[in-house]
Amino acid sequence: MKAETIPCGSGMTDEVRAALRAVLRWIVPAMFRAQQPWALMGSTASVLQGIDGYRPPDIDLVTTAEGAYIMEACVLSCGTSIRPVSFSVSPRYTSHFGIFEVEGVKVEIMGDLVIHEDDGTITATEHFSRWSEKVRVIHFEGGHIPVVPLEWQLVANVLLRRPERSEGIVELLLRRGFDRAYIETLLADEHHGARTIAAVRKALHLDA
Repeated sequence: MKAETIPCGSGMTDEVRAALRAVLRWIVPAMFRAQQPWALMGSTASVLQGIDGYRPPDIDLVTTAEGAYIMEACVLSCGTSIRPVSFSVSPRYTSHFGIFEVEGVKVEIMGDLVIHEDDGTITATEHFSRWSEKVRVIHFEGGHIPVVPLEWQLVANVLLRRPERSEGIVELLLRRGFDRAYIETLLADEHHGARTIAAVRKALHLDA
């Protein structure tokens, strides 16, 4: 897939940029050798895709369960462990989860991530095949980095009731354009609740 050059959002900090650069140096070759799918997601991924006015506080990496432990070894080569990767269940998330610090920035690893709310569930591993077609590969610091598409992140943030995240994504998608067929496919997932589906459709004027 051809890498895109996208103007970074205004909130990107030098600290997050340096930490991401350090992490990628180790992760990219290791995950390629292991043939494990992965992508950057969350606020840093959104800012790298052009979201303005938001300072990303951390780096979120999503992969498979096996990939999470490979990533852990990589991140430990350039940072320190706060919480080793292990299977974790919380009210909102289930994953093989670990927290690290690189260049003073928190790095979270999530393997086989499941997001669950009262209005629905998203199982990230079910979307890797879609990401292989829709994931955006963008230029970063002389290399390439896969980022979870903003369309997917919008659905996840609406599910999680995060208007401070979803509103910025909606504004950018409406201004820059979005993949309507992909959004419709995401919303057709039977695991999404009526509130999430209706909110996304209204925000993007899908029924107008």
